[in-house]
Amino acid sequence: MKYLRRLLLLAAISVGVFSCQKEYSVENNTGGSNVTAQWSFKEGGVEFKGPIDTAGVDSIGNYKVFSINGHSDDKKDLINLEFFGTDLKVGTYKTPYCLFAYSRNGIITYQTNQTAIDSFTIVVTKLDSTGVIGTFSGKAWDSTKTYKTIVDGKFSAVFKTSTPPPASTDSGQVVLWSKAGCGGGTSTTPINVAVNGKPGQITQFGTTEPTTCDPAGRYFIKLPVGTYPWTAKCGTDSISGTVTVTKGGCSKVLVDFTAAPTGDYFPTTKNSNWTYQHEGSTADDTLRVTSSGNTKTFAGNPFTIFSNDYGSAGMDSSYYRKNAGIYYEYMPADPNTGIGTGLEHQFLKDAVAAGTIWTTNFSATVNIGGKDTIINGLIKDTLAQKLPTFNIGALPQFKDVLEVHTGYSITSPLGNIQLYYNKQWFARGVGLIKYYQYDGTSTPASDYTLNITRYQVY
Repeated sequence: MKYLRRLLLLAAISVGVFSCQKEYSVENNTGGSNVTAQWSFKEGGVEFKGPIDTAGVDSIGNYKVFSINGHSDDKKDLINLEFFGTDLKVGTYKTPYCLFAYSRNGIITYQTNQTAIDSFTIVVTKLDSTGVIGTFSGKAWDSTKTYKTIVDGKFSAVFKTSTPPPASTDSGQVVLWSKAGCGGGTSTTPINVAVNGKPGQITQFGTTEPTTCDPAGRYFIKLPVGTYPWTAKCGTDSISGTVTVTKGGCSKVLVDFTAAPTGDYFPTTKNSNWTYQHEGSTADDTLRVTSSGNTKTFAGNPFTIFSNDYGSAGMDSSYYRKNAGIYYEYMPADPNTGIGTGLEHQFLKDAVAAGTIWTTNFSATVNIGGKDTIINGLIKDTLAQKLPTFNIGALPQFKDVLEVHTGYSITSPLGNIQLYYNKQWFARGVGLIKYYQYDGTSTPASDYTLNITRYQVY
């Protein structure tokens, strides 16, 4: 969904990995510098290193791209590092503002996931007319799109020339327009917008697309050829996207806050990912969930495999499917929990009325007083609310949200026990955006909340 999608600001810049010719070339120990043209990094305890062949700046639209290319000592491997910005300088660049790729015998071995915000970092410690020095590290996909950790990355190069290539003089225009003002309907309240970070407003509205590139009351701007991000804000709601400027062209973008979201309330598409953090925490992300796109069959039904990365706490897998508006999770047999046979749980229904209740029964064998004892359990789910909008911190407002309450209880020789319950909020086209759990077995009771911090749905 365009108003929820994380903007990939520089996707167009990332093409052309391993291009062989750059404006600058490099040399070793020249220009009065002790810097040598070398690169190195480690992955899985193995060190990779070699010389740098070229390093320099390209201009794409209003962006500048610094590219560093090198090869291994045996010349079978190639490395490409890039960092981007409107003004290149010493500092820290994180995805999507940086890129790392490494090929072996012509096959990409490691490559950053440009949709994984802040997953990879390039730190530039020196950048002037004589050369560049820096470090790099972070997560990168291998050839199977499994994340690997790149550490101890270093690069340094000395320039033979300090004259950058001229920026493109080709340009075109962009127009942002809207059928209605902020609030929709007949509203004429201005909408705040920006293209490539340059702010403005839409103050006049109409049902038809403007016929010129400089219509009164609309936002218009002239930019060099390239692809640029745009944003629009209306109160707490916002939408965003990209627009491509062509030579002599007039690119027109409709700003529409009324478009209803589409898609599932729990997407399972390959490589879709969601990151969550404990509410009130200032620590690193608590949980990252990724859909592998692969399936595993349980009880005759294919379930999509999700990986759950808890950082230092480890990883595990979960399994989901959807059929006719019902969303299922599968919990395989597990001797640690006592569940002897797999359990299929309907955790969400999107086509029922608010207030609808459904239940799932299960049993488990546990050791009580040195004796294996069968206990019976019940999962009770309620579609509590259907919400038109939902807010989480400073994130863009979520639309079309389902709130589900789930309680877990058991019947045992010790009586009926309420284990815990949770509340979950699912946004159409996004998935799980908030999770709250209350532990009914603790005195005093313990509870915690996870909030989504970023996501990408494919």
